Amino acid sequence: MNIYIVTPTWNCKDELSVCASSLIQHTHISMTWVIVENGSELEHRRAIEETVFSLTGLIRRFYIRNEKNLGIPVAQNQALNAIASQDDGPYSVIMLDADTEVTHGWLECFLAYHDLHPNVGLIGGARSPGGTGLPVYFHKGGWWYQHDDMAGASEFYPAECVDFAAVLFTWQILERGIRFDENYHIYDGHDQDLSFRVRSWGFDIRQIEANVLHRPSTIMKDRNYQWAGGGRKEWDELRRRNVARFAQIWAPFLAPQRRTIEEEMAHMERMNRKLAKEADWRKEVPA
Repeated sequence: MNIYIVTPTWNCKDELSVCASSLIQHTHISMTWVIVENGSELEHRRAIEETVFSLTGLIRRFYIRNEKNLGIPVAQNQALNAIASQDDGPYSVIMLDADTEVTHGWLECFLAYHDLHPNVGLIGGARSPGGTGLPVYFHKGGWWYQHDDMAGASEFYPAECVDFAAVLFTWQILERGIRFDENYHIYDGHDQDLSFRVRSWGFDIRQIEANVLHRPSTIMKDRNYQWAGGGRKEWDELRRRNVARFAQIWAPFLAPQRRTIEEEMAHMERMNRKLAKEADWRKEVPA
């Protein structure tokens, strides 16, 4: 079975360099890395292309370049469409954020769990900077949250949505033509929406410890504001629209006591402050 890794990039030359170095060091199975360069500034684009075209060994490259930032959902769909146009399957796709690092055995963890659980549609595998599992759930009310106190928990976590910083799409959902909803205006929301669609098809979703470290830095957060139109106000408005869209589509699947949009926005901001304080992609990889 062919394996594809999909990574959209935008003004993240340093993060992608770290990600690429970790892939080269810790990937021992042949795969294709699909990079969607999403309209980065010239300095970043040149460095990203240098990283991509220097890849050797077991990692083949497939490069897509956009003249402007089309958004994460569009970029990810571009990659899925490009893969489907030249591979009839079966194959697997792993969405991997540019601000991640993979460690020893990361790909083997994904594939082993996939082989043992044929009814799983999505397998998330990201970890926090400190090494603690950060499985993404929907709480009793149906909204997204991250549970970072996993002391005593089992190795694998059933979930209604996984952390899309690193997530494997199985052939079962790929052959059904799974794609992201491009009506989500930024990346927040489109992953939860896709997770719910996969579950509505009858597939399971699991979060595992797959040795992938996600390091969302404060620098990346500033770039998010820039992409949204220049500031925090514009970013929050786009997030509000995403949350409202998700609630409108999936209201029948959510408990009646779900959070209001205002409560959800406040919770997401608390989590972002927590992650920004803890996480920086420059930190050393834990042993």
